[in-house]
Amino acid sequence: MAGALQQETHHPAYPGDQKMRRQILSKAADLFLARGYKGVSMKLLAEAVEVTSAALYYHFPKGKEELFITMIRTVFVDEGVGGIDQALAGAQGARERLTKLTTALLALPLDDRLSVLLRDAREHLKDPEHQQVILSLLDRIKRRVTGLFEEAQEAGEVRPDLPVNVLVGLYMGMMRGAKGLQTPDRAVSLVSIFFDGIANRPERRDVP
Repeated sequence: MAGALQQETHHPAYPGDQKMRRQILSKAADLFLARGYKGVSMKLLAEAVEVTSAALYYHFPKGKEELFITMIRTVFVDEGVGGIDQALAGAQGARERLTKLTTALLALPLDDRLSVLLRDAREHLKDPEHQQVILSLLDRIKRRVTGLFEEAQEAGEVRPDLPVNVLVGLYMGMMRGAKGLQTPDRAVSLVSIFFDGIANRPERRDVP
């Protein structure tokens, strides 16, 4: 019975509890990205969500570390990486697949904020399993990108003389800098830059 009660506490069964839990995780993601792991307290998070500290500990009885890891698993791994898999389903060809992948990745904060947050968190997390959750997040994203370029090379859509790890590094670097690109469809623009290059191509004029 005690185990059942503990499981119910960690995974609230009531719709209202689930909604509140998701709201807490969403606000936690914003705060952790803005302030780092060390800069967020349970008290601060309770104030941001406008709930009591007791209500926060009802959903996350083990405190801040449990809340943080649940946020990483839910917001970034399950929804973020899971969204990548859904986006790639049914996509045809390297360009379309890369466009779908880029759209999904743009929804994630793959900039310096996430790198700083994960580095900060690794210094303060006590549970070794929680350390592995953090390390696996970026690794899972990298594996999706690597798999896409490997398949593109095998299909003859990408130059075979370019090492896949170089392509992955170039692409991930481009994604980290994508924040400054202001276009109506950033994913299409980024994929065009990656596939077609940055050279200014003169308009073709038909010779009479």
